[in-house]
Amino acid sequence: MTFKKTVAIATAAGALAAISVPAMAFENEFHGLLNFNTTFSNFQDGGSGDFAIANTAEKKQMNNYIEQRARLQYIAKASDDLKMVTQFEINNRFGNINTVTAAGATKSGADLSGSDLDADGLSLVTKHVYLDFNVGKNFNTKLGIQPYKDTIKGLFIDADIPAIMTKTTMGAYTLGAGFTRFADDAGTTGSSTRLGGADKDLFMLDNTFAINKDTKAALSYYFLADYGTTGASSLPAHTLNQDILLSTLALSGETKLAGISLSGFAAMQAGHQKNFVGTASRKFHGYAANVAAKMAVGPGTAKTAFLFTSGNNSANARSYKGWVTSSVNSYNESGMMILARNTGNSPSSTDRYVRRNVTNIALLTMGYDAKLTEKLYANGNLGLAWTPASGETARRADLMGAELNVETGYKLYSNLTLAAQAAYMMLGGLYSDTASGVAGKDPAAPYSVRLHAKYSF
Repeated sequence: MTFKKTVAIATAAGALAAISVPAMAFENEFHGLLNFNTTFSNFQDGGSGDFAIANTAEKKQMNNYIEQRARLQYIAKASDDLKMVTQFEINNRFGNINTVTAAGATKSGADLSGSDLDADGLSLVTKHVYLDFNVGKNFNTKLGIQPYKDTIKGLFIDADIPAIMTKTTMGAYTLGAGFTRFADDAGTTGSSTRLGGADKDLFMLDNTFAINKDTKAALSYYFLADYGTTGASSLPAHTLNQDILLSTLALSGETKLAGISLSGFAAMQAGHQKNFVGTASRKFHGYAANVAAKMAVGPGTAKTAFLFTSGNNSANARSYKGWVTSSVNSYNESGMMILARNTGNSPSSTDRYVRRNVTNIALLTMGYDAKLTEKLYANGNLGLAWTPASGETARRADLMGAELNVETGYKLYSNLTLAAQAAYMMLGGLYSDTASGVAGKDPAAPYSVRLHAKYSF
Protein backbone atom coordinates (compact mmCIF):
# COMPACT_ATOMS: atom_id res chain seq x y z
CA MET A 1 0.00 0.00 0.00
CA THR A 2 1.43 3.34 -1.03
CA PHE A 3 1.78 6.32 1.29
CA LYS A 4 -0.87 8.27 -0.66
CA LYS A 5 -3.38 5.42 -0.27
CA THR A 6 -2.68 5.26 3.46
CA VAL A 7 -3.36 8.99 3.83
CA ALA A 8 -6.56 8.71 1.80
CA ILE A 9 -7.87 5.84 3.92
CA ALA A 10 -7.03 7.70 7.15
CA THR A 11 -8.78 10.83 5.89
CA ALA A 12 -11.89 8.90 4.94
CA ALA A 13 -11.96 7.16 8.32
CA GLY A 14 -11.69 10.52 10.07
CA ALA A 15 -14.53 11.97 8.03
CA LEU A 16 -16.70 8.95 8.77
CA ALA A 17 -16.02 9.32 12.51
CA ALA A 18 -16.82 13.03 12.36
CA ILE A 19 -20.23 12.58 10.73
CA SER A 20 -21.12 9.79 13.18
CA VAL A 21 -20.76 12.11 16.23
CA PRO A 22 -23.69 14.46 17.03
CA ALA A 23 -22.90 18.03 16.12
CA MET A 24 -22.36 20.37 19.09
CA ALA A 25 -21.47 24.05 19.01
CA PHE A 26 -18.53 24.68 21.34
CA GLU A 27 -16.79 28.01 21.93
CA ASN A 28 -13.33 28.62 23.35
CA GLU A 29 -12.70 32.05 24.88
CA PHE A 30 -9.31 33.38 25.93
CA HIS A 31 -8.79 36.52 27.97
CA GLY A 32 -6.03 37.89 30.15
CA LEU A 33 -3.94 40.76 31.39
CA LEU A 34 -0.39 41.76 32.11
CA ASN A 35 0.37 44.45 34.69
CA PHE A 36 3.94 45.73 34.90
CA ASN A 37 4.77 47.74 38.02
CA THR A 38 7.84 49.67 39.18
CA THR A 39 7.62 50.90 42.79
CA PHE A 40 9.58 53.40 44.89
CA SER A 41 8.23 53.42 48.44
CA ASN A 42 9.30 53.52 52.08
CA PHE A 43 6.48 51.22 53.22
CA GLN A 44 5.41 49.04 50.29
CA ASP A 45 7.83 46.15 50.01
CA GLY A 46 6.34 43.70 47.53
CA GLY A 47 4.23 41.97 50.18
CA SER A 48 0.71 42.27 51.52
CA GLY A 49 -0.97 42.89 54.85
CA ASP A 50 -1.55 45.71 57.32
CA PHE A 51 1.42 48.05 57.68
CA ALA A 52 2.19 48.94 61.31
CA ILE A 53 3.42 52.50 60.95
CA ALA A 54 3.80 52.80 64.71
CA ASN A 55 6.64 50.26 64.60
CA THR A 56 8.67 51.91 61.86
CA ALA A 57 11.83 53.90 62.25
CA GLU A 58 12.11 57.67 62.37
CA LYS A 59 13.91 57.48 59.04
CA LYS A 60 12.97 54.80 56.55
CA GLN A 61 14.96 53.86 53.49
CA MET A 62 13.19 53.59 50.16
CA ASN A 63 12.35 50.19 48.64
CA ASN A 64 12.71 50.01 44.87
CA TYR A 65 11.61 46.96 42.93
CA ILE A 66 10.03 45.81 39.68
CA GLU A 67 7.25 43.25 39.45
CA GLN A 68 4.68 41.92 37.03
CA ARG A 69 1.41 40.01 37.22
CA ALA A 70 -0.10 38.01 34.39
CA ARG A 71 -3.56 36.43 34.39
CA LEU A 72 -4.69 33.95 31.77
CA GLN A 73 -8.38 33.07 31.50
CA TYR A 74 -9.86 30.24 29.47
CA ILE A 75 -13.63 29.72 29.19
CA ALA A 76 -14.98 26.47 27.72
CA LYS A 77 -18.49 27.41 26.61
CA ALA A 78 -20.77 24.56 25.61
CA SER A 79 -23.79 26.86 25.31
CA ASP A 80 -25.27 30.04 26.73
CA ASP A 81 -26.41 27.93 29.69
CA LEU A 82 -23.24 25.94 30.41
CA LYS A 83 -19.58 26.88 30.65
CA MET A 84 -16.44 26.21 32.63
CA VAL A 85 -14.35 29.23 33.68
CA THR A 86 -10.67 28.95 34.57
CA GLN A 87 -8.13 31.65 35.40
CA PHE A 88 -4.48 31.29 36.36
CA GLU A 89 -1.97 33.81 37.62
CA ILE A 90 1.79 34.32 37.40
CA ASN A 91 3.42 36.77 39.82
CA ASN A 92 7.04 37.73 39.40
CA ARG A 93 9.35 40.19 41.16
CA PHE A 94 12.61 40.75 39.34
CA GLY A 95 15.46 38.92 41.04
CA ASN A 96 13.25 37.28 43.70
CA ILE A 97 14.34 33.67 43.22
CA ASN A 98 16.74 33.36 46.13
CA THR A 99 15.75 30.13 47.88
CA VAL A 100 16.83 31.31 51.35
CA THR A 101 15.27 34.17 53.33
CA ALA A 102 17.27 36.80 55.19
CA ALA A 103 16.63 34.85 58.41
CA GLY A 104 18.11 31.69 56.89
CA ALA A 105 14.84 29.79 56.31
CA THR A 106 14.16 27.95 53.06
CA LYS A 107 11.54 29.53 50.81
CA SER A 108 8.76 27.49 49.26
CA GLY A 109 5.55 27.85 47.25
CA ALA A 110 4.53 31.43 46.47
CA ASP A 111 7.75 32.74 48.05
CA LEU A 112 9.60 31.38 45.02
CA SER A 113 7.59 33.42 42.52
CA GLY A 114 10.22 35.57 40.89
CA SER A 115 12.92 35.55 38.28
CA ASP A 116 16.66 35.66 38.31
CA LEU A 117 19.18 34.73 35.62
CA ASP A 118 17.40 32.38 33.19
CA ALA A 119 14.02 33.03 34.92
CA ASP A 120 13.61 29.60 36.50
CA GLY A 121 11.44 30.76 39.37
CA LEU A 122 8.16 31.68 37.70
CA SER A 123 5.18 29.94 39.33
CA LEU A 124 1.62 29.42 38.08
CA VAL A 125 -1.18 29.60 40.66
CA THR A 126 -4.91 28.91 40.46
CA LYS A 127 -7.26 31.87 40.75
CA HIS A 128 -10.60 30.62 39.38
CA VAL A 129 -11.87 27.18 38.38
CA TYR A 130 -15.64 26.81 38.41
CA LEU A 131 -18.62 25.44 36.54
CA ASP A 132 -21.33 27.96 35.61
CA PHE A 133 -24.71 26.61 34.48
CA ASN A 134 -28.37 27.56 34.32
CA VAL A 135 -31.33 25.41 35.31
CA GLY A 136 -34.20 26.87 33.33
CA LYS A 137 -34.36 30.60 32.71
CA ASN A 138 -34.27 31.89 36.28
CA PHE A 139 -31.81 29.74 38.26
CA ASN A 140 -28.00 29.92 37.96
CA THR A 141 -25.38 27.88 39.80
CA LYS A 142 -21.61 28.31 40.12
CA LEU A 143 -19.55 25.46 41.57
CA GLY A 144 -15.85 25.79 42.39
CA ILE A 145 -13.19 28.42 43.07
CA GLN A 146 -14.76 31.75 42.10
CA PRO A 147 -14.78 35.48 42.93
CA TYR A 148 -17.28 36.84 45.46
CA LYS A 149 -17.86 40.36 46.75
CA ASP A 150 -20.50 41.22 49.32
CA THR A 151 -23.26 43.80 48.78
CA ILE A 152 -21.61 46.32 51.17
CA LYS A 153 -18.78 47.31 48.83
CA GLY A 154 -16.51 44.48 49.93
CA LEU A 155 -16.25 45.53 53.60
CA PHE A 156 -16.92 42.01 54.89
CA ILE A 157 -15.53 39.85 52.10
CA ASP A 158 -14.01 40.48 48.67
CA ALA A 159 -12.07 37.37 47.73
CA ASP A 160 -11.67 34.32 45.53
CA ILE A 161 -13.29 31.46 47.42
CA PRO A 162 -14.11 27.76 46.99
CA ALA A 163 -17.88 28.01 46.98
CA ILE A 164 -21.29 26.84 45.90
CA MET A 165 -23.24 29.89 44.72
CA THR A 166 -26.77 30.13 43.34
CA LYS A 167 -28.79 33.02 41.92
CA THR A 168 -32.55 32.99 41.42
CA THR A 169 -34.17 35.80 39.42
CA MET A 170 -37.87 36.56 39.71
CA GLY A 171 -38.67 39.79 37.94
CA ALA A 172 -37.22 42.70 39.91
CA TYR A 173 -36.15 40.42 42.76
CA THR A 174 -32.90 38.44 42.82
CA LEU A 175 -31.95 35.95 45.52
CA GLY A 176 -28.29 35.01 45.85
CA ALA A 177 -27.44 32.13 48.19
CA GLY A 178 -24.10 30.48 48.75
CA PHE A 179 -21.70 28.56 50.95
CA THR A 180 -17.91 28.51 51.25
CA ARG A 181 -15.51 26.57 53.43
CA PHE A 182 -12.45 28.80 53.27
CA ALA A 183 -10.37 26.94 55.87
CA ASP A 184 -10.17 23.44 57.26
CA ASP A 185 -7.70 23.15 60.14
CA ALA A 186 -8.01 19.40 60.63
CA GLY A 187 -4.78 18.00 62.03
CA THR A 188 -3.31 21.31 63.25
CA THR A 189 -2.22 21.77 66.84
CA GLY A 190 -5.16 21.75 69.24
CA SER A 191 -7.57 20.91 66.46
CA SER A 192 -9.75 18.04 65.31
CA THR A 193 -8.34 15.36 63.02
CA ARG A 194 -11.75 14.87 61.37
CA LEU A 195 -12.28 16.65 58.06
CA GLY A 196 -15.08 19.15 58.62
CA GLY A 197 -14.50 19.24 62.37
CA ALA A 198 -12.22 22.30 62.51
CA ASP A 199 -13.27 24.45 59.58
CA LYS A 200 -14.35 27.99 58.86
CA ASP A 201 -17.68 28.03 57.04
CA LEU A 202 -19.45 31.08 55.65
CA PHE A 203 -23.10 31.13 54.53
CA MET A 204 -24.20 34.03 52.28
CA LEU A 205 -27.70 35.29 51.51
CA ASP A 206 -28.22 38.37 49.28
CA ASN A 207 -31.72 39.72 48.56
CA THR A 208 -31.63 42.39 45.84
CA PHE A 209 -34.57 44.48 44.65
CA ALA A 210 -34.42 46.55 41.44
CA ILE A 211 -37.00 49.20 42.22
CA ASN A 212 -36.45 50.91 38.86
CA LYS A 213 -33.61 51.32 36.36
CA ASP A 214 -31.82 53.83 38.63
CA THR A 215 -32.64 52.48 42.08
CA LYS A 216 -31.95 49.19 43.81
CA ALA A 217 -31.72 47.96 47.38
CA ALA A 218 -30.23 44.86 49.00
CA LEU A 219 -30.76 43.08 52.28
CA SER A 220 -27.98 40.61 53.06
CA TYR A 221 -27.16 38.11 55.78
CA TYR A 222 -23.77 36.47 56.32
CA PHE A 223 -23.23 33.75 58.92
CA LEU A 224 -19.68 32.79 59.90
CA ALA A 225 -19.21 29.51 61.77
CA ASP A 226 -15.57 29.41 62.83
CA TYR A 227 -14.64 26.02 64.31
CA GLY A 228 -10.99 26.27 63.30
CA THR A 229 -7.91 27.30 65.24
CA THR A 230 -5.65 29.25 62.87
CA GLY A 231 -7.28 32.68 63.16
CA ALA A 232 -8.03 32.96 59.43
CA SER A 233 -10.70 35.59 60.09
CA SER A 234 -9.89 39.00 61.60
CA LEU A 235 -10.28 37.36 65.00
CA PRO A 236 -7.31 35.79 66.80
CA ALA A 237 -6.58 32.07 66.80
CA HIS A 238 -8.51 30.02 69.34
CA THR A 239 -8.74 26.46 70.60
CA LEU A 240 -11.06 23.80 69.26
CA ASN A 241 -13.73 24.26 71.95
CA GLN A 242 -13.87 28.06 71.50
CA ASP A 243 -16.13 28.14 68.45
CA ILE A 244 -17.06 31.55 67.03
CA LEU A 245 -20.56 32.05 65.61
CA LEU A 246 -21.04 35.47 64.02
CA SER A 247 -24.01 36.98 62.16
CA THR A 248 -23.74 40.03 59.88
CA LEU A 249 -26.91 41.81 58.73
CA ALA A 250 -26.58 44.51 56.07
CA LEU A 251 -28.89 46.92 54.25
CA SER A 252 -27.56 48.73 51.18
CA GLY A 253 -28.85 50.75 48.27
CA GLU A 254 -28.09 53.06 45.37
CA THR A 255 -30.04 55.58 43.30
CA LYS A 256 -29.72 58.61 41.04
CA LEU A 257 -31.22 61.94 42.03
CA ALA A 258 -30.95 65.22 40.09
CA GLY A 259 -27.82 64.06 38.28
CA ILE A 260 -26.14 62.78 41.45
CA SER A 261 -25.41 59.07 42.01
CA LEU A 262 -25.95 58.14 45.66
CA SER A 263 -25.09 54.90 47.43
CA GLY A 264 -24.55 53.62 50.94
CA PHE A 265 -25.07 50.87 53.47
CA ALA A 266 -25.48 50.12 57.17
CA ALA A 267 -24.43 46.84 58.76
CA MET A 268 -24.31 45.33 62.22
CA GLN A 269 -22.76 42.20 63.69
CA ALA A 270 -23.71 40.03 66.64
CA GLY A 271 -22.42 36.71 67.88
CA HIS A 272 -20.38 34.95 70.51
CA GLN A 273 -17.27 32.88 71.15
CA LYS A 274 -17.76 29.91 73.43
CA ASN A 275 -15.59 29.29 76.52
CA PHE A 276 -13.59 32.50 76.03
CA VAL A 277 -12.78 32.75 79.76
CA GLY A 278 -13.45 29.43 81.42
CA THR A 279 -17.07 28.70 80.56
CA ALA A 280 -17.94 32.38 79.93
CA SER A 281 -18.59 33.49 76.35
CA ARG A 282 -17.29 36.56 74.53
CA LYS A 283 -19.94 38.69 72.79
CA PHE A 284 -19.49 40.49 69.46
CA HIS A 285 -21.12 43.80 68.51
CA GLY A 286 -19.59 45.34 65.37
CA TYR A 287 -20.87 48.11 63.10
CA ALA A 288 -20.13 49.56 59.67
CA ALA A 289 -21.76 52.30 57.59
CA ASN A 290 -21.10 54.21 54.39
CA VAL A 291 -22.52 56.98 52.26
CA ALA A 292 -21.18 58.16 48.90
CA ALA A 293 -22.03 60.59 46.11
CA LYS A 294 -20.66 61.36 42.67
CA MET A 295 -21.69 63.55 39.76
CA ALA A 296 -20.41 64.72 36.38
CA VAL A 297 -18.52 68.01 36.61
CA GLY A 298 -16.68 69.46 33.62
CA PRO A 299 -14.58 66.85 31.81
CA GLY A 300 -14.84 64.31 34.61
CA THR A 301 -16.53 63.09 37.78
CA ALA A 302 -16.42 64.62 41.26
CA LYS A 303 -16.89 62.20 44.15
CA THR A 304 -17.01 62.09 47.93
CA ALA A 305 -17.63 59.32 50.46
CA PHE A 306 -17.55 58.52 54.17
CA LEU A 307 -16.86 55.12 55.69
CA PHE A 308 -17.13 53.98 59.31
CA THR A 309 -16.08 50.58 60.63
CA SER A 310 -16.05 50.10 64.39
CA GLY A 311 -12.97 49.25 66.43
CA ASN A 312 -12.77 47.36 69.68
CA ASN A 313 -12.83 50.06 72.36
CA SER A 314 -14.38 47.85 75.02
CA ALA A 315 -12.65 47.71 78.39
CA ASN A 316 -14.30 44.35 79.02
CA ALA A 317 -12.39 41.50 77.34
CA ARG A 318 -15.62 39.52 77.11
CA SER A 319 -17.17 42.15 74.84
CA TYR A 320 -15.66 42.72 71.37
CA LYS A 321 -16.99 45.80 69.52
CA GLY A 322 -14.76 45.84 66.46
CA TRP A 323 -15.93 45.21 62.89
CA VAL A 324 -15.04 41.60 62.04
CA THR A 325 -14.13 40.67 58.46
CA SER A 326 -13.24 37.53 56.56
CA SER A 327 -9.66 38.98 56.69
CA VAL A 328 -9.80 39.61 52.92
CA ASN A 329 -11.94 42.67 52.24
CA SER A 330 -11.65 45.96 50.34
CA TYR A 331 -12.88 49.52 49.95
CA ASN A 332 -12.26 50.57 46.34
CA GLU A 333 -14.57 53.57 46.50
CA SER A 334 -12.02 55.55 48.53
CA GLY A 335 -9.40 55.75 45.78
CA MET A 336 -6.74 55.46 48.49
CA MET A 337 -3.27 54.04 47.80
CA ILE A 338 -1.96 53.97 51.39
CA LEU A 339 -4.75 54.32 53.97
CA ALA A 340 -7.23 51.56 53.04
CA ARG A 341 -7.07 48.57 50.71
CA ASN A 342 -8.18 49.40 47.18
CA THR A 343 -7.86 46.46 44.79
CA GLY A 344 -7.99 48.86 41.85
CA ASN A 345 -4.63 50.20 43.03
CA SER A 346 -3.13 46.75 43.62
CA PRO A 347 -2.21 45.70 40.07
CA SER A 348 0.45 43.23 41.19
CA SER A 349 1.68 41.49 44.35
CA THR A 350 2.10 44.80 46.19
CA ASP A 351 -0.92 44.90 48.50
CA ARG A 352 0.21 46.62 51.70
CA TYR A 353 -1.90 49.34 53.30
CA VAL A 354 -2.28 50.94 56.71
CA ARG A 355 -5.63 49.14 56.75
CA ARG A 356 -5.39 46.19 54.38
CA ASN A 357 -7.92 44.51 56.66
CA VAL A 358 -10.37 47.43 56.51
CA THR A 359 -11.65 47.71 60.08
CA ASN A 360 -11.35 50.22 62.94
CA ILE A 361 -11.33 53.22 60.61
CA ALA A 362 -13.45 56.29 59.92
CA LEU A 363 -12.48 57.61 56.48
CA LEU A 364 -13.64 60.76 54.69
CA THR A 365 -12.58 61.00 51.05
CA MET A 366 -13.08 63.29 48.10
CA GLY A 367 -11.67 63.19 44.60
CA TYR A 368 -11.96 64.03 40.94
CA ASP A 369 -11.52 61.74 37.92
CA ALA A 370 -10.84 63.74 34.76
CA LYS A 371 -10.96 62.49 31.18
CA LEU A 372 -8.74 65.07 29.51
CA THR A 373 -8.80 63.54 26.02
CA GLU A 374 -9.89 60.27 24.47
CA LYS A 375 -6.55 58.81 25.53
CA LEU A 376 -5.35 60.93 28.48
CA TYR A 377 -6.78 60.91 32.00
CA ALA A 378 -5.84 62.28 35.42
CA ASN A 379 -7.24 61.48 38.89
CA GLY A 380 -6.71 62.96 42.34
CA ASN A 381 -7.91 61.91 45.79
CA LEU A 382 -7.72 63.26 49.33
CA GLY A 383 -8.51 61.16 52.39
CA LEU A 384 -8.68 61.94 56.11
CA ALA A 385 -8.86 59.04 58.60
CA TRP A 386 -9.50 58.49 62.31
CA THR A 387 -9.65 55.38 64.46
CA PRO A 388 -12.97 54.77 66.28
CA ALA A 389 -10.96 52.75 68.81
CA SER A 390 -7.69 54.61 69.29
CA GLY A 391 -5.83 52.30 71.64
CA GLU A 392 -3.27 51.31 69.01
CA THR A 393 -0.50 53.37 70.59
CA ALA A 394 0.37 54.74 74.00
CA ARG A 395 -0.76 58.20 72.86
CA ARG A 396 -4.33 56.93 72.34
CA ALA A 397 -4.95 59.76 69.87
CA ASP A 398 -7.64 59.50 67.19
CA LEU A 399 -6.25 61.04 64.00
CA MET A 400 -4.48 58.54 61.74
CA GLY A 401 -3.57 61.14 59.14
CA ALA A 402 -4.33 62.44 55.65
CA GLU A 403 -3.47 60.94 52.28
CA LEU A 404 -3.06 62.81 49.02
CA ASN A 405 -2.61 60.86 45.80
CA VAL A 406 -2.61 61.53 42.07
CA GLU A 407 -2.59 59.37 38.97
CA THR A 408 -2.26 60.11 35.30
CA GLY A 409 -2.40 57.70 32.39
CA TYR A 410 -2.26 57.52 28.63
CA LYS A 411 -3.96 54.89 26.46
CA LEU A 412 -1.21 54.08 24.00
CA TYR A 413 -3.36 51.44 22.31
CA SER A 414 -6.95 50.37 22.87
CA ASN A 415 -5.76 47.62 25.24
CA LEU A 416 -2.49 49.11 26.58
CA THR A 417 -2.36 51.94 29.13
CA LEU A 418 0.74 53.58 30.60
CA ALA A 419 0.22 55.22 34.02
CA ALA A 420 2.06 56.93 36.86
CA GLN A 421 0.90 57.18 40.50
CA ALA A 422 2.14 59.08 43.54
CA ALA A 423 0.79 59.03 47.10
CA TYR A 424 1.85 60.64 50.38
CA MET A 425 0.39 60.31 53.87
CA MET A 426 0.78 62.98 56.54
CA LEU A 427 0.67 61.15 59.87
CA GLY A 428 -1.66 62.27 62.65
CA GLY A 429 -1.46 62.19 66.41
CA LEU A 430 -2.17 58.44 66.56
CA TYR A 431 1.44 57.82 65.53
CA SER A 432 3.22 60.66 67.31
CA ASP A 433 6.18 59.69 69.51
CA THR A 434 6.00 56.06 68.38
CA ALA A 435 8.93 55.56 65.99
CA SER A 436 10.56 52.25 66.89
CA GLY A 437 8.92 52.56 70.30
CA VAL A 438 11.14 55.53 71.26
CA ALA A 439 9.40 58.47 72.95
CA GLY A 440 9.79 61.77 71.12
CA LYS A 441 10.44 60.16 67.75
CA ASP A 442 7.81 60.32 65.03
CA PRO A 443 7.82 57.61 62.34
CA ALA A 444 8.61 58.48 58.76
CA ALA A 445 5.61 59.54 56.69
CA PRO A 446 4.67 56.82 54.15
CA TYR A 447 4.95 57.54 50.44
CA SER A 448 4.72 55.57 47.21
CA VAL A 449 5.53 56.30 43.57
CA ARG A 450 4.61 53.72 40.94
CA LEU A 451 4.94 53.40 37.18
CA HIS A 452 2.55 51.00 35.41
CA ALA A 453 2.00 49.36 32.06
CA LYS A 454 -1.44 47.67 31.89
CA TYR A 455 -2.34 45.34 29.04
CA SER A 456 -5.57 43.39 28.70
CA PHE A 457 -7.22 41.29 26.01
